[in-house]
Amino acid sequence: MCSKVRCVFFGIARTSNWTDVVLPDRPKLKFLNKVPNFKKAKKEMKKLRDIQGPAKAANTFVKGEFGIVAMGGGYLHWGHMEMMRLTINRRMDPRTTFARWRINAPYKPVTRKGLGQRMGGGKGAIDHYLTPVKCGRLILEVGGRIELAEVEPVLTEVAKKLPFPAKVVSRESLAVLQQEQAERGANNQNPWTFHRIAQSNMLGVRKVLSPFDLHNHGRYTGKFFNPGRVKMKTSRGSGRASTKGPRGAAERKTNKSKPIAADSHPVESRKNGAVARNTKSQQSWKPISKSSLLAIENMLGLSFLSVLTLKNKEKDESQKHLNLLKNQFLAKCAQLSVPPRKYGDIINVSYQFKAESKKSEQGKKTLEALEANVSSIVGTLEEMEVKMDRLEEKCRIFRSRIEEEEENAQEMLQLPKQTVLRLPALPPRLVNEPSLQEHMMKMVPNPSAVVKALQTGLVVEDVRTFLTLAHKQVDAVQSDRNTPLD
Repeated sequence: MCSKVRCVFFGIARTSNWTDVVLPDRPKLKFLNKVPNFKKAKKEMKKLRDIQGPAKAANTFVKGEFGIVAMGGGYLHWGHMEMMRLTINRRMDPRTTFARWRINAPYKPVTRKGLGQRMGGGKGAIDHYLTPVKCGRLILEVGGRIELAEVEPVLTEVAKKLPFPAKVVSRESLAVLQQEQAERGANNQNPWTFHRIAQSNMLGVRKVLSPFDLHNHGRYTGKFFNPGRVKMKTSRGSGRASTKGPRGAAERKTNKSKPIAADSHPVESRKNGAVARNTKSQQSWKPISKSSLLAIENMLGLSFLSVLTLKNKEKDESQKHLNLLKNQFLAKCAQLSVPPRKYGDIINVSYQFKAESKKSEQGKKTLEALEANVSSIVGTLEEMEVKMDRLEEKCRIFRSRIEEEEENAQEMLQLPKQTVLRLPALPPRLVNEPSLQEHMMKMVPNPSAVVKALQTGLVVEDVRTFLTLAHKQVDAVQSDRNTPLD
């Protein structure tokens, strides 16, 4: 497939929405101050919570379509911001692209003592300022009349130089990433999650866990993000919240203050309570319906037939044995009772299967129609390309002909070198010096008779006719040279 067809069908479909894109007055990244404009700078502690956990602000796009998102916590220096600003501003086109910051200028002070100083003497002086960044925060946004393929190399180069893991995302890919994380927590099938292990205090793990770990379900270890761990909801049957820490002294005192009967054991009382709850819930159960039993019998018959077709010997005996097992299984199923919530008619599965098969057939037909349309469009595009190639070839031929005609015209206009008389320059003549004609007349004894003879001679008439013809030819050449070419 040609490049134009590939651009039409496999390109990015954002070109149709560029009409509503409005570029700001200053499309480039603005300069960020190295030192904040504080009246009086105050020293601070490290506050590692500034880079721990997920970002609750600037985690979605506002105006841009592409950007860099932090996949872990860390600190940004002023040098990192200058690197990003210079790299993007130099390689972007301000007529079609704009970029904007999603982080603040450096504002967190960092102190440091000079070399050679002894320990003690209080906290050191402020050395520089930083900007803390949490996981999931957007560093910058890029938008305009551009595609991801044009911006991705520059943003990837910038993301590799940052002091924490980062990746290039678009508006759609960021939404898909957040949706995948939510679906993993909702559809998780692994029972041994971090939430369950911490809530059950397995192997005394609560001793080494912090409230930060319990709140985030172990998904963030300090400034690092663990995408493999999912955030689970509160387990069924548990009264404790998912982010609740271990019981305090007040709760233990209230539990100790409850009286316990002398003749009862705590373990036995718990077992009796669980049995009582189970018996109450089983009272509302109902037996399996006849339609469900009929569906189970049909499925078993089909499975038995598939097994018997593979056998070559002793089919009758195996069939009798299988029928006996089927009858026993159906008798047991008829005696069973199921909960009303989980009660369902198995015969509806066949209707659902038929409906899904009809939908799949319709989908196949629509896909075939789309493929036919795509093939027709591809054929028309190829024909248009062939026509364009032919037109370009004709234009090239016409250009070459025009150039040849121009060269021929210039050659015809230029006089040949043989017609040009190359005579030596005449010496300068004095004012009082007689002319050549006067000098010759003085040398002749009878000048009037000589002049009369020359005027009446045949040679003189031939010379005159030759000069008139020469003048006419020169006038014709000059008129041709002055007339413009069509």
